[in-house]
Amino acid sequence: MFSMLSDTGLDPIVGSHSCFVNVTPESLAEGLWKKIPADKIVLCYLNDFTPEDAVAQELLKLARAGSRIVLSGQLNPGSLDLFADRSPVLKLDVTSIAPEDLEKKFSELRRYKVPLLAGNVDTYDDLEFCQSLGFDLFEGRFIARSAAHEEKQIPVNRLTMMRVLAQLQDPELSLPDLEKTISLDAALSYKLLSYSNSAAVSLPRKVSSVGHAVRLIGVQMLRTWTSVLLLSSVDDKPRELMTISLVRARMCELLSESLKNAQKDAFFSAGLLSVIDALLDCPMEKAVAHLPLIDEVKAALIDRSGPVGQALRCTIAYENADWDNVQFYGMAPAPIREAYMESIAWARRLSSGLLA
Repeated sequence: MFSMLSDTGLDPIVGSHSCFVNVTPESLAEGLWKKIPADKIVLCYLNDFTPEDAVAQELLKLARAGSRIVLSGQLNPGSLDLFADRSPVLKLDVTSIAPEDLEKKFSELRRYKVPLLAGNVDTYDDLEFCQSLGFDLFEGRFIARSAAHEEKQIPVNRLTMMRVLAQLQDPELSLPDLEKTISLDAALSYKLLSYSNSAAVSLPRKVSSVGHAVRLIGVQMLRTWTSVLLLSSVDDKPRELMTISLVRARMCELLSESLKNAQKDAFFSAGLLSVIDALLDCPMEKAVAHLPLIDEVKAALIDRSGPVGQALRCTIAYENADWDNVQFYGMAPAPIREAYMESIAWARRLSSGLLA
């Protein structure tokens, strides 16, 4: 993994963010992490150790040299005291501690005056509880999950936006229909035309209308740009949710290239729309019922069936480091890994350009 990150380059993948990298005793001893630019990584060492262990001295040396380190908040007090003035981040796995014990443990760790990271925050209920305690950082799958506490009506404006997004994925969508779909939303049309005429695109002539943009840019690119702008219009959800959607769309599309006669549009659509339950805060079955999608995409979104569903399953498994399920019709691990890394870079380039 370390050589992969070094060879690929982190900038296209993480942008201005830092990459949290788990290190083992072996990789720490071998110095494999040195292959990654120091200003781009945060080293996460979550194993237990005592102040006398060699690994403790190695971590302390790294901390003194300025490396950013995440340690387990479950370490014994002696080990934690060793790093008291070195500003590490302390991580607690919130799924392994009962709520009343988590509150007590949080209070104990606050005396170190270092950032506290809540790990495995997989629901919005967990997030709200950890926020109420005062955690500084959060890691988990809550971003791509519904925040619904109970059955509720889907807001009309959100549902309308999702219907437009679904219509854009229709491979049979004609140029006039695409132009009409975009033009019906004045704000969307303005954003699209502004970006089309920006220095980032550098088109040979000024774009004067949505129809003109369709002719100059092409249907597929315009559909993709419009999809990004629609997803970014949801202001009560983390922007990273949009990035997840784009990564999944691109990776599903890349995986489809290994199959004969695959409908790439269907694979891309399934990945892009795989976060609609989180966007609408309702179960996927309910979200899909309101959208004009082909059966293959609906089946993939609801129960991961068919080739499209298998691609989505593989993509989400890679996203979650669920390595047992990272498989797609016999593909070797290397091309799957390359597809994921390329998808991250593609999604970040696209979103940073459109939303700069």
